Amino acid sequence: MKFSGRRRGRAALSLLASFPVILGATTSRAEQLDDIVVTAYRGATDIEKSGSAITVIPGDKINNASPGSLADVLRQVPGLTVVQSGGPGGTTEVSIRGAEAGHTLVLIDGVRVNDPASSRNIFDFAVFSPTDIERIEVLRGPQSALYGSDAMGGVINIITRKRTGTFSATVGAEAGSYGTVAGNAAAGGSVGPVSLSVSGTAFHSDGFSRVGDRDNGEADSTRKFAGTARGSYESGEGQGFSFGVTAYRQESEVDKGSKPKDDLPGYERDRDVVSGFGRFDFEAFDGKLANQINFFGAETTSAYIEALPRTTDSRGTNYGVEYQSTLDMGQAGTLIWGARAENEAGVQSVHTASSSKTSFDDERTLLALFALQQFTLFDRLNLSFGGRYDEDVDGQGFLTGRATAAYLMDETGTKLRGSFGNAAKRPTMFQLFDAQYGNPDLVDEESWGGDIGIDQELFDGRLMFSATGFYNRFTNLIDYSLVFSKYFNVSSAETSGLEFSAEAVLVPSVLRATVTYTYLDATNLETDLPLARRPENSGSATLTYTGIENFEFGVTALFVGERYNDAKTAAAGTPLEGYTKIDLNASYRLNPQTTLYGRIENLTDDVYEDAFGYNNAGLSAYAGLRWTH
Repeated sequence: MKFSGRRRGRAALSLLASFPVILGATTSRAEQLDDIVVTAYRGATDIEKSGSAITVIPGDKINNASPGSLADVLRQVPGLTVVQSGGPGGTTEVSIRGAEAGHTLVLIDGVRVNDPASSRNIFDFAVFSPTDIERIEVLRGPQSALYGSDAMGGVINIITRKRTGTFSATVGAEAGSYGTVAGNAAAGGSVGPVSLSVSGTAFHSDGFSRVGDRDNGEADSTRKFAGTARGSYESGEGQGFSFGVTAYRQESEVDKGSKPKDDLPGYERDRDVVSGFGRFDFEAFDGKLANQINFFGAETTSAYIEALPRTTDSRGTNYGVEYQSTLDMGQAGTLIWGARAENEAGVQSVHTASSSKTSFDDERTLLALFALQQFTLFDRLNLSFGGRYDEDVDGQGFLTGRATAAYLMDETGTKLRGSFGNAAKRPTMFQLFDAQYGNPDLVDEESWGGDIGIDQELFDGRLMFSATGFYNRFTNLIDYSLVFSKYFNVSSAETSGLEFSAEAVLVPSVLRATVTYTYLDATNLETDLPLARRPENSGSATLTYTGIENFEFGVTALFVGERYNDAKTAAAGTPLEGYTKIDLNASYRLNPQTTLYGRIENLTDDVYEDAFGYNNAGLSAYAGLRWTH
């Protein structure tokens, strides 16, 4: 559904509320981005009606990023903190509004891919390679009322492309610094009611030394592979079937520690993530009632291979079924309700030449019921109220709720919005059951919080800005005790801050600018010290030039302020230095099908660390060619 006039501008502004610039586009934001999001309300919703703070990262922005890492793209989303430990092959964690990385729920096409076998149940973005991504939606704030455990900080939903209509294909290749080569291909289309899309990508980098002397030390290489497949059948009578499969593989060399003396061949880390879904859709009562039955599953396997020989491996799985129903109640709005049953399992083992030892091997059955009501009052005020109950059949249960509001003022191009909710995260299976460190008496982590914001359009859409203030309180946080060598519920924390973004058309069809800024105050209430690796100030600024036909040039500056690596450095008052990284990119369309592009990253060759002791790439350049049919 598309809008015109000020409604289109407002829909565009809602997207701007959380995300900066779209490189590679010459049309306006309202013309470039869909006005529909799915993550904020578990179904297709006009973004102008959303009271939630949600970001949409469009596919063309992802295409212009490094094929080895999405870190710099995610850094430009207000409220997100990215910690990349040693370049594209190093562990890459993403946290939202100062919460833990394990409080970020990551979905691929709606399927949960957080690793159940890991100690904190995180998704490591190092394994991710962009391949035919339609968009990424980032939903900020407590979202357990929509998605259950792990969504205390927010949700990141990666949505792969569903190609319909006339057959289309894309092939690309690039090469550059650090012995980097990458290639990708995608194709798809539809015939009558049937559609099919497939894609694949491969990435290799000789890399640099992750610790010690970045440019002269022992280099640590990375290889990544990814593939996707999506298909659907639409009957045209409200019935259909769709499926999707994604697979990611990472092979990286890793140094054992973070000190210069650790710059020796350490071990190889192999990781695979496979996820998929099969969904049946059917309608009733002349389309007033839409039903979905969704079967889903995901598996993450990891292996740390040392030369001793010694291998530490793990396998985490989750699979299940979910029913969701959407009732169109006319003037009374829309009611969504459903139920979910899921099996979660994890195993972790250590193998040597002479023995094998299992740290834990457990599973649990999880059940959930949820409901969400949306409605509009006076054609201006859009409200939603939702709740959810989650239960571990052999453990605890928790109840969460959420409310949002968005008030639209056409006369001034203004949108006022706000949201409030509580959230919870159950202990991971490692924290509960690990033979050495586990504690079966752990209880669920809990939080509550909210935000309030304004989106404003000025000068007929040539200037749009957004500002959001937020607050979150966390209790029963799980931490590791060095004294007892166990996990305990010992911590509480609070986070608050401001997210700001603005976009200005400086010269129509020639020059535009985008600015984002995040202020974050994240404090451990037990120690009154700042939480680790959360910068108080961060942001980005981008200028994009499109004044020459078929040519585009952009410059982006990313700023990350001082932050403490851990509690020890916070107590000592010795922070990691802040840094500013400048990147350039350019593209030229040789003909309607072929585009030549290039990037220069870290133009000033700044030496910086997201985590103490781990290097990131220096001045580097890349060039590529993309062909689209």
